[in-house]
Amino acid sequence: MPSNLLQTKLLIPPTRPIWVPRPHLIDQLNAGLDRILILISAPAGYGKSTLLSEWAHQVPMPVAWLSLEKGDNVASRFWAYFASALQTIPSLNALHIGEELKDLENASPSFFPEDAFTRLVSEIARITDPLILVLDDFHLITDPTINEGLVFVLEHLPSLPGGMHLVISGRMDPPWPMARMRARAEITELRLRDLRFTSEEATAFLNQTMGLKLSAGEVSQLDARTEGWVAGLQMAALSMQKRDDIPKFLERFSGSHRYILEYLIEEVLNQQPPRVMDFLLKTSILDRLTAPLCDAVMNGQDSQELLTYLEQSNLFVIPLDDERNWYRYHHLFADLLFIRLKNTQPDQVTHLHRRACRWYEAQGMLPEALDHALSSGDRQLVAQIVSANVLVLVENDEVLPTLQKIDSVPPEEMVALPWLRIARAWVLGTGQVQKSQQILDAVEMDMENMPDSVERQRLKGHIAALRTYIFSIQGDKVNTIAYAGLANELLPPDEISVRAMNLTMWGDVMSADGHDPSAMPILEQALALALQAEKPHVAMIAAGALASAHLGAGRLREVNRVCQDALEIAEDYQIHYHHQLSATAGIYSMLARVLAEWWEIENAVQSARKGLMLSERWGQVDTDLTGLDYLGRALAFGNDWAQARQVFQRAESASQKISPFFWQMNTIFALDSLLDTEAPAPGEIVEQIRRVQESGAHYPAPLKARLLLRDNQPGEALVVLEQVLSELRGQPSLDIARIHALRALAFQAQGDEKQSLAALRQALELAEPENRVATFVREGVAMEKLLRLALSKSIAPVFVQKLLTAFESRRKPKPEPSLVTKTLVEPLSEREFEVLRLLNSKLSVPEIAQELTVAPSTVRTHVRVVYNKLGVHGRQEAIQKAKDLGLI
Repeated sequence: MPSNLLQTKLLIPPTRPIWVPRPHLIDQLNAGLDRILILISAPAGYGKSTLLSEWAHQVPMPVAWLSLEKGDNVASRFWAYFASALQTIPSLNALHIGEELKDLENASPSFFPEDAFTRLVSEIARITDPLILVLDDFHLITDPTINEGLVFVLEHLPSLPGGMHLVISGRMDPPWPMARMRARAEITELRLRDLRFTSEEATAFLNQTMGLKLSAGEVSQLDARTEGWVAGLQMAALSMQKRDDIPKFLERFSGSHRYILEYLIEEVLNQQPPRVMDFLLKTSILDRLTAPLCDAVMNGQDSQELLTYLEQSNLFVIPLDDERNWYRYHHLFADLLFIRLKNTQPDQVTHLHRRACRWYEAQGMLPEALDHALSSGDRQLVAQIVSANVLVLVENDEVLPTLQKIDSVPPEEMVALPWLRIARAWVLGTGQVQKSQQILDAVEMDMENMPDSVERQRLKGHIAALRTYIFSIQGDKVNTIAYAGLANELLPPDEISVRAMNLTMWGDVMSADGHDPSAMPILEQALALALQAEKPHVAMIAAGALASAHLGAGRLREVNRVCQDALEIAEDYQIHYHHQLSATAGIYSMLARVLAEWWEIENAVQSARKGLMLSERWGQVDTDLTGLDYLGRALAFGNDWAQARQVFQRAESASQKISPFFWQMNTIFALDSLLDTEAPAPGEIVEQIRRVQESGAHYPAPLKARLLLRDNQPGEALVVLEQVLSELRGQPSLDIARIHALRALAFQAQGDEKQSLAALRQALELAEPENRVATFVREGVAMEKLLRLALSKSIAPVFVQKLLTAFESRRKPKPEPSLVTKTLVEPLSEREFEVLRLLNSKLSVPEIAQELTVAPSTVRTHVRVVYNKLGVHGRQEAIQKAKDLGLI
């Protein structure tokens, strides 16, 4: 189960020792097991959850349970819990049923994963012994995509007796096609009229369970006033337990449910000792109760003793685990306690939320800390929490929805909260550069009247660091360096993580145009500071920039070393926090670039896809672009231009969202990669050249020379290459080996064998120590011919033989899908064949993704394509069709 999900929500609540047996309702629930859906719908306080708990502990089939909360009204979170609830049933855990739904915690809010639901339904169809899934407090779920998904599952579930019964409990009907379900006899319903206490049950509850000695008339009077409302009866009983004037109490006990409940809360609270009343009111700010948290809120009270007292006294506290570590109040009871708190102690609300915030912050539970900070109304506290953890929050996708609440702060209040605005500017990231700039402009304007102080300098340092970040992604080298230097002067020494980020952007932009020796110590210092600050996500960014600088210098083995060291840090993070570090995306992408150059094409593709999966979760568009470009190049090296084309189209769209600079770089990269394929279509080359020209980009020397050689202009190509060699002046560069290789081809085209071999020798001597295989293989037949000549003259024979072997492997024909061609309108690709083979196993989609070292979403895309090509709608149908066609 994902580490950020509460296991207590997946436990069937323990049976209550103080309760009235309701066998007729248990019988109705048992009778409902001939239907797919059981709906229990009634207002608060009618014993829905208690009834279901009693039934779940005695029904003769496995029960999965999910107690829902307001925070679960997000599709990604809901489906993660839904899948985890199913996994609590051992037989489903072994079959991995519902496993891939856990991956949806990283999906966008509007994403409707039909494939995942289709697979879930297919998996349930294989279950021979039925099971029950209870979704308690479902009225809290209003997200349309969640309801759409559940309706899809219900409408496609197999007929009973096998499969799954879904039990929904809530205060209102879900927005589902109920009439159609009733017409199909698919639903059993228990409503208020079923759940209200009968007079016999009210008598048993009041006199036997609660220990009162009421006459039949008094019970009837109270039952009539409460209309069988279980919570009302319970609170009335609590009020009467220590009263002698029962007739007078009953006489005054009147009014609507709301007023009765408010009156009874007053009666219940007034009968509690002051210590207990104080505890009830002050802890009403908490969604969940545990002794250490309550101690913090109460400023040092023995909360465990009080929680035990509340449970034993039946004071509307519900245990969430069998160990009695976590509790919650009945929702309505908590609401009314909080109203009482605000009415009687309004000055305490802010203090209580502050204490809860600090406790959660100390536990590293930042979403909860931010929620309480926001609820406190203390904007400075929110700003402190965010500014102290801003770079952690940028990486933590779980916290981003909470951070978006900052936008709800009134503009007039934001003026006095510069840190809150700066934090928001950091969070906006690459996707909303203009808005981030506007925020910074406004903050700077408001700071003009702020007196000089350490705090003002710190603010200015953050603003300068943010400007550095923004200018760097716009490709503005001059301003990036200027603001980086300013930020480095202004930021105090204890701002270690921001200083590390600032140095990273500084060194990275210095290396953007090639190797710059002065950038290396800056980047090394950035990485050291990030590690010192124990900020792994900043360390990943710094390591990626350092690896990129080594790449610019042509030091591929150093790139690999830096990446491997970074992945070890990321692995430690994952072991500790039980989820992957999204900022590792850039490391995987950089590693893919090296692996592609080493001609480890499959490994390069897999690494690039890992990076892209993490980047899409992170939401950083510039990191998306890097992952897409390096994936596209690896696919092009592997002669899979059809997939590479799609990847570069996505990259172009991403680059245009960032800045013109990134768009220009991307069009050049895509054109160069197109030329890397063995037989690029001339028309497509012309179209990509048009895109480069449209973007306003200038050709780098190797690409310009390559195009000139393609147009049979070797003399002009040599001019370009000799010019760039002169400009490099012997400095390390990724391009030097390639420049000499292109010079060799130009001399070869001119018929100058001596100079051609001399240039080739230089290229090989530079390339061999770094295993630069792709530098030669990407140049195609002309380079292969030249290498064979070099081998005949014993020029670098070992390395040349390795290169020739790579040429041969590239020419090796892929398996011909002849059977598919004969039987299908559109043949399966090699990757789709592999996915189909793995579908014919017990592996789940996440396990298939792990086997292929790709994202589960990628596997699901392949599965959908396979289904379409086979003309089927599910896994078992696909396997059978494939067997019929002789494909597996």
